[in-house]
Amino acid sequence: MQQGPAQYPAAPTPPPVPPPVRRGGTGRTVGITVAATLAAYVAVAGAAGTVFALTGSGTAAPEPEFDELPGDPCAAATGAELGALSAALPGQGYYDGGMRCNWVAEFSDGTVGRLTVSFQLPHDDDYEAVVDEEEAEREYDEEAEDLLGEAEYQWRDVIESDELDGLGDEALVSHYVVGSGEEPRSQADVLVRVGTVLIEVSAGEAYGSATGEADFVDDEELLIAVAERAVTMLEERE
Repeated sequence: MQQGPAQYPAAPTPPPVPPPVRRGGTGRTVGITVAATLAAYVAVAGAAGTVFALTGSGTAAPEPEFDELPGDPCAAATGAELGALSAALPGQGYYDGGMRCNWVAEFSDGTVGRLTVSFQLPHDDDYEAVVDEEEAEREYDEEAEDLLGEAEYQWRDVIESDELDGLGDEALVSHYVVGSGEEPRSQADVLVRVGTVLIEVSAGEAYGSATGEADFVDDEELLIAVAERAVTMLEERE
């Protein structure tokens, strides 16, 4: 009997490639720089002794060492807020008495940089994390002097800053340029103290491509909104 050619099942059709994340009106593709930005950020943080655990969406966060800290720092930003910044590739960092989450994001002026949310307990003289409100107040005051441009030895060039009412126990917002030489970096920070915990929400230029000329003023309300949710996360944990 003559047999016809062997029959093989058809190869499965590959799934469609998702389009790149874009912000409406700019046509800028955030995905081009995300890997380099996160790699540079992790390298800098690692040099400072921070141990990072980069995770993708859907990966469970480890339980925090201290009850005062939230379970997942990335939950401080809502989907709508992340969408407004085309934020992508969240990276979670855990270290002694603290945690942070950062995303690659595109800000209102077109700057591609990073959005960061951090929760930190204060440290004692041996740099051990402690649950101590007086120490938290002291560390907040020291940081606030720099961010408000009131420190005797200023290492930031503060452009605009203000204290915020009704957010945590004390709070402020600051826009500044840090660094010198060929790569000064623009940054905006919202700093909040809630009891023994310091919260910081920041927008900053990407390492390796900073100009010192980015403008995050139009993103200030969004940064404050993320800080408000971070405060709520701490209050719900009490």
